[in-house]
This record gives sequence, C-alpha cells and structure tokens, in this order.
Amino acid sequence: MKFRYKVLLINIVIISLAISVAGTVMMSRMTNLMIDEEIRNSVTENNLVQSVIEYSLLDLINNNPTRIGANLPEIANQVSAGILNENSELYISFEEDYIFTTDKETEQNSYKNIPDFTNTENTSSVSNVDYTKKYIIIEEGRNLFIYTSSFGLINDSPLRIVTRRDITGARDILNKNLNEMRIFMISMIALSGLLIYIISFLLTKPLEKLNRVTDDFAGGDFSIRSDIKTSDEVGLLSDKFNHMADSVEDHIDELNDMLRRRDQFVADFTHEIKTPMTTIIGYADTIRSVELPREDEVMAADYIFSEGKRLEQMSSHLFDLIYLKDGHVEKSKVNTLGLGEAVKETVMPAMLKKKIRLESHFDSASIIADSALLRTAFINLLDNARKASAEGSSISFYGEMNENSAGYRFVVEDHGIGIAPEDVNRICDEFYMVDKSRSRKEGGAGLGMSLVAAILKEHGATLKIESKLGVGTKMIVEFTTCNEEKTDNPTGE
Repeated sequence: MKFRYKVLLINIVIISLAISVAGTVMMSRMTNLMIDEEIRNSVTENNLVQSVIEYSLLDLINNNPTRIGANLPEIANQVSAGILNENSELYISFEEDYIFTTDKETEQNSYKNIPDFTNTENTSSVSNVDYTKKYIIIEEGRNLFIYTSSFGLINDSPLRIVTRRDITGARDILNKNLNEMRIFMISMIALSGLLIYIISFLLTKPLEKLNRVTDDFAGGDFSIRSDIKTSDEVGLLSDKFNHMADSVEDHIDELNDMLRRRDQFVADFTHEIKTPMTTIIGYADTIRSVELPREDEVMAADYIFSEGKRLEQMSSHLFDLIYLKDGHVEKSKVNTLGLGEAVKETVMPAMLKKKIRLESHFDSASIIADSALLRTAFINLLDNARKASAEGSSISFYGEMNENSAGYRFVVEDHGIGIAPEDVNRICDEFYMVDKSRSRKEGGAGLGMSLVAAILKEHGATLKIESKLGVGTKMIVEFTTCNEEKTDNPTGE
C-alpha cells in the first residue's frame, strides 16, 4: 500500500472515531435534554391541573361534601378545556375508580392502557416525599407518551390526577435533527478524506519523485541527481541522496580508473616482459644452434645477461610494490645524515663508471621511517638522474632542514635532458617511461618512479618535481616532521 493511502486510511479512521464519539455524545445529550424538557412541561401541566381541581373542590367541600364524586367530572372537564395542551389528555381517579377522561379511546376500553403508578419499578419520582408526583414514559405503537400522576386525599378519599402528554412530535423533530447530523458527519468525513488525500498527495509527490530518481540511479544512471529543494525533511533527504550519489559516483570512477590502470598494468607488464624474453630466447637460440666466433658469443651472452638483469630488476620492483600495497611497514627512528651517506655509497660505482661527479651534504636530523625502503627510493631517484645526465656532468644530492615547514627535505638535482610538462604528472605511473628507447637501453622497466611514489606515500612524504627540457630536473622529497640532532658517527639504520 502506498504511503499516501496509509495516511488517508489512518486519518479517516481517526476522524471517523472522533466525529462518531462527539456525535454520539451530542445526540445523547440532545435526547436527554428533549426528554427532560418534556418531563418538566408534563409535570408543570399536571401541577397546574391538580392545583385548579383541588381549589375547586375546596369550595364544593365547604358547601356540599357529599357531592364530590358527582361534581368531580364536571370540574375536571372545565379544567381540561381551559388548561390542557392540545397534545395532552386528563384522567381522574376518585376512591380507586377512574371517573373522568378526555381520551375517548381510553374511556371505551375501561382505562386499561393507563399505567399502574403503584409499581415503583416502572415509574420515576419527581421528589422523595411521600405521595409525590410520579411519571412514566411509554411507547404505544409509533407514538411516545409521558404519563404524570399526582396523588392526594379529599375527605380521606384518594384522588389521583393523571395527565398524558404526547411527545411524538418532539421525538420526530429530534430524530430528524439526528438524521441530518449523521448526514452532516458522513459528509464531513468524506470531505476530510478528500482534503487529506490531496494534502498527502502533495506531501508524498516529492518522495515519489525521489523514488524514481533512486530507481534510475540503481539502474546504472549514476549521473542523475534529485532536484527537490525544500526546507523540510524531504529536502534534507534529497540533499543526503545527492551527497551519497556523489560519493558513489566518485568511488565508481575510482574503481573504473583502478580497473583501467590494472588492465593497462597487465598490458604494459606483458609488453615489457616480452621484449627482454624475446632477446634472451633469440640470442640463446643463436648460441645453441649456430657456431659463432668468440666475440659474437660474448656479445650474445652480454645481451642475455643485461636483459636478464632487467627482468630481475623488474621483478624486484614489482615485489616491493606489492609489499607496500598489501603489507605493514615497521618504522623506526632514522638519521638523515647516515641515510644520505649510505645511499651515496651505494650509487657511487655507477656514477664513477659514467664519470659523473656526485655532490652531497646532509643536515643531521631524525625521521620516523623504514631505512631500507627510503634507500631504495633515493637510489631510484639518483639512478634516473644518472641516466638523464651526460658523461662528465654533475649531480647534487643533499638533505637539509626545511625552515618554512619545520620538516626535512632531500633533493636530487641533475643537469640532464629534463622532463616535458606533459610527462611530469604521469612519471609515477607503472611502466610509464619518458624515453622508452633510452630507458630500455639503460635497463629500465618503468617501475622505478611508481615504486618511489609508493614508498614516499607510505612514509607520508611528498614528491615535488621541477624540470625544464634541456636544463635539468630537481626532485624534492619533503618530510613534514623531524628532530634535529648532532652526531659524529651517523648510520643509516
């Protein structure tokens, strides 16, 4: 069931109960008020008839007490003609016998329809005094009557005066009003239901719109957004949905980019491993199947050796990358001076072989790091600088306190071929090489800078690249925190 129908049903039930209870109370009160009013009128009428008859009988008693029974019907007839309401009838009982009535039908049936006022269970008293006035309400056919009785003694003889008031007309008017009230209540419930439906439709329309947007989003349209702009909870829900959709779309873009990079990685890795394997297989097959001069055999073996070393370096870098992404790196306090000197000592043979002068100096400080991984990162940066530099040139490698950020930075600066601006942002991608022919000639596989980026990310360091074609490149590695220290015998551990 739709939410708007639930709202409609619940409100109709509540309104119906409220109107029914209020209407029942009101109708009951109206009925009681009508009955009470008719009882008062009937009692008042009976009192008036009793007073006039008893007053008339006083004169008769004084003049001729033996003629009371004979003259009472005449007195009652005169009183009824002048006092009784047109809807009322009068009954006179003297000495336990009814001797007068204005109701011709009752007179013909020997007063059998007159109720027995001596039975207190069927009557109600107006007061608690003995010989009080009593009344009883009786329904005869479709007519409703109030019988009121007053009792008295005349010369020690019982006199009962009964009046019957027809309240059928008042009851019919009341029933008509009650029926009109019922019709009015039903109409109000129907009108309220219609208004509630319209209001609930307007209130739930934004929710249905948001529901359609959600279905489209779940169907794969991740660019769709909700345009509901209200200041209530629905508007807040719309904003939350849009925020969620933005996050989901960003994650999906990241996943798609990761899948693209994975596919590209597999393709590049396959291509990169195919080239040295082709060279190794080709030269190995030549040595195996052809009798070559000693010089040619050495040259072939040299190619096989260099390509094998490149495969070894590629596998080592891949292992380090996987380790960094999936493993936990334990860090400890590392002295920057000792670290720099250890890196310098490692790369110096390669620098001397190419007749490159390595200039270095390091401020002594301590950083929290993994010494072996940082050595790998700086060795890769220096090796890239060596490959980009000409013979007889110089490379600077130094570490210093960063006064602006209270951190520490290592700098590797060469004066080689430089890097084009469009290559700077991609240089840390796996298998990306600025100059593929030169990189392969030098034994590179395009994994060095991606490994450097992963190591620095693990250490919370940043890499800044400043380069200009034909001028050279400066690689700046910045650590945000460090502790300056003095040491005479630094180590890289």
